[in-house]
Amino acid sequence: MSKKRVMFSPVTRLSGLLSVEIEVENNKIREANASSTMFRGYEWIMRGREITDAVYLTQRVCGICSLAHGAVASYLLDEVFDNDISENAQFLRNIMYGADFLQNHIRHFYLFSLPDFVRMPDKPPFQGQNLADARLSAQDNQRLVDHYFEGIKASQKSHELLALFGGKAPHQHSFLYGGVTVAPTVDKITRAIALLQEIREFIQSCMLPDTELVAKHYNDYYRIGVTSGRLLSFGLFRFGNKNEKALWRSGAIYDNELYWPNVHLISEDVTSSWFESDYNAETNKEEMKPAPKKSDAYTWIKSVKYAGWHFEVGPLARMIINGFYRGGTSTMDRIYARTMETYLISELMQEWFKKLEPGPPPLKQKKEIVKKRVTAVTDAMRGALLHSACIEAGEIVQYNIITPTVWNFSPKDKYGEYGPAESALVGTEIPEQGMLFTILGRIVRSFDPCLACATHVLDCCKKEKQELYI
Repeated sequence: MSKKRVMFSPVTRLSGLLSVEIEVENNKIREANASSTMFRGYEWIMRGREITDAVYLTQRVCGICSLAHGAVASYLLDEVFDNDISENAQFLRNIMYGADFLQNHIRHFYLFSLPDFVRMPDKPPFQGQNLADARLSAQDNQRLVDHYFEGIKASQKSHELLALFGGKAPHQHSFLYGGVTVAPTVDKITRAIALLQEIREFIQSCMLPDTELVAKHYNDYYRIGVTSGRLLSFGLFRFGNKNEKALWRSGAIYDNELYWPNVHLISEDVTSSWFESDYNAETNKEEMKPAPKKSDAYTWIKSVKYAGWHFEVGPLARMIINGFYRGGTSTMDRIYARTMETYLISELMQEWFKKLEPGPPPLKQKKEIVKKRVTAVTDAMRGALLHSACIEAGEIVQYNIITPTVWNFSPKDKYGEYGPAESALVGTEIPEQGMLFTILGRIVRSFDPCLACATHVLDCCKKEKQELYI
């Protein structure tokens, strides 16, 4: 009975630092540890800052999905100040957010995922490509290679569209609490519509058929990288003057039933993470501290659960929860659902532009803080995103961020239960040794991991127990 441990490190073509250690026995993965080796500690960075800095600072969590953090921080501040958001501001906000989704999804499919299935040119930056399972004809392969480079341009156009109203991309400056600071002028709207049309043409003529082609030739991946079927979304694209309406609904699927999610059911576990929990008898509180030498840990990512279970988040969860997709929870389902979402978002943006009215900046900010403990949620490109804050005298006492990659790449909890990415790896059969890293890469990258977003701390202020503020 053969057994060996294999380290896949670093996992390339993603954001941040990720290593995957597996144990293979009789050509099947029996054990998997997904490890983020990069510590950042954004909660410490936030402490002592003015709460209004949250929109700008949290966007620096990630350079690919920065607007997602700016958006949820804006929702949080809207609640802190009890702002009223105009309908025009919501259209403009969601157009910007949609543009950031488009650039991310196009970038992920072509730059990150496609080299797992397509033979790339043997020249920089593709030299030494490890593709042991190429199935496309020479003609189809070349067409997808050509679309790879066109995808770079389409992603760039999405950022250009965002920058028209956001000032720049990434880390835009105008999607703020109270609305948007940039005026939606006729010239900006006209240019943005033209860019969107070019992006939509690429999605329809290239991305959709390319995804169909990959899914057809690699259809066995509808049975590989399968997760438990527990799915979670906080909803996407906020409307209403208090951000109270989500165009795409929130939900939690487990036991084949759809439930309304409750943030009070979220818990965090550091059994396998480089953190230690100390009990303080004087305050009757827990204190979480970084512990990089913790012997039984293997990652900086904390394990996050909902209702006591690990949940998968992302485009697949959104598409299934909203009834747009009826597939499973495999590697190919995740890839297919992301492309489907790209197309649907581009359609929504087209409709929003028809309703957006040219005029002055749709911004109205109140000055008085009316709420000092707030939790705000939305969905980011990779899934459910939560920010919570405790405020005193206008300054941040405590700030917590739970990102999509924390959900998907949660390490084993105290019961030994795997997070979604690890569970997708365990049980996978490796038909031959040369295909090991190809199969691992396809499964892991289907989650669109962003480890830069994932590595934070739980609590670092006044020995307070971590709470989500409602």
